[in-house]
Amino acid sequence: MAAFALVPSSLAAQQVTAVNPAASETLVEVIAAAAQSEVADKALPSVAIALVDRTGVIWSNAWGSADAGRKRRATADTVYRAGSVSKLFTDIAVMKLVEQGKLDLDAPVTRYLPDFRPHNPFGGAITLRQLMTHRSGLIREAPRGHYFDMHAKDEADAVASLNETTLVAAPGGITKYSNAGIAVVGEVVAHVTGQSFEKAVEALVLAPLGMRSSGFAATPFRDRIAHAEMASFDGSRFAAPALELGTPAAGSLYTTANDLGRFAAALLDRAVLGKPATQEEMWREQFPGTAGRRFGLGFALGALEGQRVVGHGGAVYGFATDLKLMPDAGIGVVVFSTVDAGPSAQRLGSFALRALLATRTGKPLPQWLKSEAVSPDEAKRLSGRFSDGTSSVWTRTFDGQLVLDAPELAGTVRKAGGRFYLDDAQLFSDKLAFAADGQWVELAGRRYTRTDWPEPPAPSSEFAPLIGEYGWPHNILRIYERDGKPFVRIEWTDWLPLTRVSTDVYAFPSDRGLYPLEQLRFERDSQGNAVAVSLGAIRFPRRDFGAEAEAAIRAAVQSNMTALRHEARRASPPVEPATRKAADLVSLTSVDPRVRLDVRYAGTNNFMGQPIYESAAAYLQRPAAESIGRIQRALAAQGYGLLIHDAYRPWYVTKIFWDATPPENRVFVADPARGSRHNRGAAVDLTMYDLTTGQPIVTTGRYDEFSSRSFTNYVGGSDHERWLREQLRSAMEGEGFTVYPQEWWHFDLVGWGDYPIGNASFEQLASQRGQPRK
Repeated sequence: MAAFALVPSSLAAQQVTAVNPAASETLVEVIAAAAQSEVADKALPSVAIALVDRTGVIWSNAWGSADAGRKRRATADTVYRAGSVSKLFTDIAVMKLVEQGKLDLDAPVTRYLPDFRPHNPFGGAITLRQLMTHRSGLIREAPRGHYFDMHAKDEADAVASLNETTLVAAPGGITKYSNAGIAVVGEVVAHVTGQSFEKAVEALVLAPLGMRSSGFAATPFRDRIAHAEMASFDGSRFAAPALELGTPAAGSLYTTANDLGRFAAALLDRAVLGKPATQEEMWREQFPGTAGRRFGLGFALGALEGQRVVGHGGAVYGFATDLKLMPDAGIGVVVFSTVDAGPSAQRLGSFALRALLATRTGKPLPQWLKSEAVSPDEAKRLSGRFSDGTSSVWTRTFDGQLVLDAPELAGTVRKAGGRFYLDDAQLFSDKLAFAADGQWVELAGRRYTRTDWPEPPAPSSEFAPLIGEYGWPHNILRIYERDGKPFVRIEWTDWLPLTRVSTDVYAFPSDRGLYPLEQLRFERDSQGNAVAVSLGAIRFPRRDFGAEAEAAIRAAVQSNMTALRHEARRASPPVEPATRKAADLVSLTSVDPRVRLDVRYAGTNNFMGQPIYESAAAYLQRPAAESIGRIQRALAAQGYGLLIHDAYRPWYVTKIFWDATPPENRVFVADPARGSRHNRGAAVDLTMYDLTTGQPIVTTGRYDEFSSRSFTNYVGGSDHERWLREQLRSAMEGEGFTVYPQEWWHFDLVGWGDYPIGNASFEQLASQRGQPRK
């Protein structure tokens, strides 16, 4: 088998240095350009691709960096996690044992695992054929060794824990994807061979194919594994956890583009199994006529450009993989990408396979769809709330892009060729259209019309205590309200409505999503507040990630505050050219008596837990202060006042914040090397309070909270909390402010860069104005 791993000349543009005659220069250039476009547009750490035919790997390459520090180039021999592509290796191992007469696909699986006894209220035995086609009726994840488990023991323990579960469907009845089911298959392989699953697959599949850079444990490849990242629509990127799964048969393969390419080529050459007929059986639809995804034995089945396609995708903590084969054309593709649950691998895989097919059949090469950001003016025109009477869609600007959140998806709106797309690191969809005048949006054929948002009621007293976040930093389960209905987001990209079963039990949809036919069960404390939620036997503890981040910072600075202050005071602000406007700071207490101060940094109720200011004051440049007065007068008519938490901030305080904040949370603090908008007196942190009760509003997150709840596009909390957030944003933007994307309370005056960086304390400002110190 020939493999051509091309050495890149740079991270930005990696050039082809050798091409198998089976892959033309033009073909390679088109695919490379598409890969480079995805790496740049989606900020992917790296992408790797291999093209194959029956002779072997005909071309392979990689783009981007293999490490977080961007010092090591990714190559076709960089190791990636293949996720659920692992299942193909498990199923191939089974079929080898079938050929050897050691396994029967249609025998009860208890013939091989006599202790496997999940509760089955439907009757009928579970077979290997059902397990390999996701028709066993098992839940998706085992109680132990599941996808979220940070302390998994081994696959035997995960399979044993399934005896604590109940089938959700009759064996053979429906297709319901199950990682737990493939773990059972892996244990069958282990028991029949008398080896661990990992060693059995090594002997049965990896070694015969010469896949020396592949295995089901990370240890042998630790220094070669690519850097990958987690992401979410309304949160920050972070390094993917190196979490080892307790169900390796379902998702633990580590491999390279070249190695997985060898596997793909051997499949096309019918050289993996002893009998070609066995492989064809794996590619035959096992349960034809059923709705939803179609499966052979392990292989997902589909079609592309009139050709049958077999293969599998994979997604596991930062990595996404796509393996596609056209058996009749004798060609295939392998793609790895490195942002969690992203569509790039699948899109590039389909594009590369279409391009390779076009080359083989003499047809024109396809063109990669490269979208562009919606212009600021168009984004503003298209922003708003849209409704079909029962459900809503929101569009808003976030960090210079137009973003959209709908009941069951959320993503970035972009354009190409005059059409709109949802296109970002975690979502691609072409089922989007807007009216030319921005009065409606269509999503998957469903039209939503622009509408105002009347103040929604608070959530019910039964459901409100359940709203919040659960789980772990690497995988957060979110419960929230949308359009008066309960919703869940699970595994970062699965947004779904829930159906109330009872006070503390809610069901996932039965026909879609990652967990159909499964339920969530909440635990409450004596006051009725939720403390955890369980998905089957998997318990997600209630979390307050903002409070946890705050506690860590407070603990770190408790004995270091004097040093932080001393270092900041002796440092100097950055030198910059003269600005267009001179400073003219005005005290906000002078603009309207209803504007109240709650300057958190003058006391201990702040993220550092220390007084930073020596007195409580709030100053803004005169145009900004005058705008605040107008906003206050407008909000008063709605019954609200403005509550100021911070405004002008001396530069030395910005340096204290930066030095005290861990790198992973610095999206919430400004870099003192550039100065902040607060330093220029052109930014204000504020919220609203009820003029009647005097109580501050409660929105999606607390002031200065270091969590995704602070993001202005956060899809969480209750309808009423988000309504209040949008009321504040609308009032501020109507008077010349823009919201800081990651902080719902932070607003910058348009033109903030026209003012100089200031470093005078409040006491110095007061002295300059002849005001008494407070």
